[in-house]
Amino acid sequence: MDKKQQIYARLQRSKDLPSLPQVLLKLIELCDKDDLHLSELSQVISQDAPLSSKVLNLVNSAYFGLNNKFVNINQAVVYLGADTIKNIAVTASVQQVFSKLKRNEHFSMSSFWWKSFCSAIFAKRIAGQTGYANIEEAYLAGLLHDIGELLLWMNFANECTVIPELIEGKGVYQCTAEEDQIGINHCESGAWLIRQWKLNSFIADTVLYHHSSLEQIKGAFPLVKIVYLAEKCCQVSNDDFTDVYDLGDELFNLKTEQIDEIRVGVEEEIWEVAKSLGMEVKPSLGKTAEQTAEQTSGLTAPDADLLHEVKNFSLLYGFLETLVQAESKDEIFQAIEQAFNIIFDIDTILFFLHDFEEQKLYGQASTLNPYAEQLQNLSLSAEQGSSLLVQSMLQRQIVTSMRDEKDSLNNLADSQLLDAVGGKGMLYIPMVAKRKAVGAIVVGIPEFQGNDFANQAESKLLCFLANQAAICLYLGEVKRKQAEKIQAARMDAASMAAAKVVHEVNNPLGIIRNYLKILEMKLPEKDSLTQDLTIIDEEITRISKIVQQLDTFSSPVDKTCELTDINSLISNLLSILAKSVFYSSQLQVHFTPDPELPAILTNEDSIKQIIINLIKNAAEAMNSGGNVYIKTNSSCNNKSATTFSGDGSCEYVEITIHDDGPGIPAEVLSQLFEPFTSTKGKGHSGLGLAIVKSLVTELKGTIRCTCDCENGTLFTINLPINHSLSR
Repeated sequence: MDKKQQIYARLQRSKDLPSLPQVLLKLIELCDKDDLHLSELSQVISQDAPLSSKVLNLVNSAYFGLNNKFVNINQAVVYLGADTIKNIAVTASVQQVFSKLKRNEHFSMSSFWWKSFCSAIFAKRIAGQTGYANIEEAYLAGLLHDIGELLLWMNFANECTVIPELIEGKGVYQCTAEEDQIGINHCESGAWLIRQWKLNSFIADTVLYHHSSLEQIKGAFPLVKIVYLAEKCCQVSNDDFTDVYDLGDELFNLKTEQIDEIRVGVEEEIWEVAKSLGMEVKPSLGKTAEQTAEQTSGLTAPDADLLHEVKNFSLLYGFLETLVQAESKDEIFQAIEQAFNIIFDIDTILFFLHDFEEQKLYGQASTLNPYAEQLQNLSLSAEQGSSLLVQSMLQRQIVTSMRDEKDSLNNLADSQLLDAVGGKGMLYIPMVAKRKAVGAIVVGIPEFQGNDFANQAESKLLCFLANQAAICLYLGEVKRKQAEKIQAARMDAASMAAAKVVHEVNNPLGIIRNYLKILEMKLPEKDSLTQDLTIIDEEITRISKIVQQLDTFSSPVDKTCELTDINSLISNLLSILAKSVFYSSQLQVHFTPDPELPAILTNEDSIKQIIINLIKNAAEAMNSGGNVYIKTNSSCNNKSATTFSGDGSCEYVEITIHDDGPGIPAEVLSQLFEPFTSTKGKGHSGLGLAIVKSLVTELKGTIRCTCDCENGTLFTINLPINHSLSR
């Protein structure tokens, strides 16, 4: 990885990498639609009060000089058009995301915006004179052409401080000075940021090449040339436009009078646009006393508080999107942990969730949290009134516990948590959803924070984060319980359907069995068919037992277990299936028994039913033939295998059934063992694998399925040995 790649990687990881607000991303997405309805734009803008205000201010400003005032967002959007709306949103958002950039004597935001608006207006006018189709795109490209400067100042402030001295004092070219001090220049960083924001790639090119040589620019597409010329126009500090006239002629064949037409009224337009958008700008004409005062005075206390709050809530856009998309408890925890880390610089975050049935608080965290393993063993009675953790949850208030007050703690659990989190102290933040106490979040207060860390503004934001997490966790729990109810209802329905089958099946089974007895009596004693009839009779008996159990498969019952040789059982079963299932198919079955496999204490009929179901499924999935590979294994080399013995030794046997068929669709695989799930179409109940799962569970075993279109389907069954028999 070269130096520039390392810098981009650092920027990507940086907490100071600005992200566009969600309202802007939504607007950009809408503006790029071919079938855009302006009413959609109006709806999004109406949900953002500051943006609504800017839109109305602009359309009613002297810049447009309208006789009638707009008071309706819909009308303003129709008048301004999608491209202008996008430019307003981008301007407001860039101002917002870079609001944390500190002012200093070397950099002025008001001068930066003057230059940006100047370039944008020149670009827009040049686009109009040259017949460029998308004038607003040219405006946006000009507006963002120097955005890389903001990114560098935000992330490399110390290095950037030296750059103005090198430019002014030693006459070093700006991009060269930036590359020497940082490793990349503002053109590269700005283009990279535009691509991170997923804006038009041609806009990124204008940012990247606006300081390139004229020879390079002459071979570029029009938008790059437009911004390049606009940048040169902004650099003219007097009325000598000779170089600009020549450049305009060389790039676009523009005549002198056309350049003069472009120049007229640019400064006035900058003031009007800035005023309509509520932004402060000042010409960058050297360091006046007024500018120096503006740069060094900083913000007033109310402005600083407002800016701080706006910054925090803008960061919440991304957090809320991540939280809404979270599909598991672990992802919810990760989203909250990331939000606390980004907004408050807090690294230590612990969750304690309330179990309403057991009246206990259980420690939890995401799998990425360094405290995750330690928290698994932490629990506290929710009736332990002396604990600050419980008090915070029940009283629904933030509670602070500082390290210098540790001796005053009355509860040992609080003292232990304080030692665990380290830092200056900790906060207990209640988690509330639907007026229910879901739990509490414990966060460590960093050493650099003051004792008033949880002031009124911060407390409001902390509780907001905690309650959003609580709502997601609560809804997740409701969803889980609802799924359990649905599953139970489905199992009851399956059991009811099976009960109807039992009565109907037993009668023909009895008739078949009687006829077999009659047939057996008619055969000579030593006839070769006698043994086959005996096997058929045994299987009919087994079918009868299975049918009797069908209506109770949703409620497992105890079965008689006996010492069973799994290898012999499978071998005998395959002999029977060879004359039935395999007889009319082209399926090839390959059995590889483990010669060291011990006998296990289990139910033979259940094992047979499991094997038959899985093999029949494979046969039905491969109508034109294929292979089924059955293996038994007693080795413990497979780390994913389940350990059943209490002493940690590996006491299980593994049965794998693998076919080279077409596999199972992903949407079916996720609910494979649920009743009524089938890929076989009409005539199949979808109960087979649900019964298999139920039988394996009854035997205290596990079953899992993996598959893909290239390797087919693999079922792995692990069964406990319980008692071994030496072979």
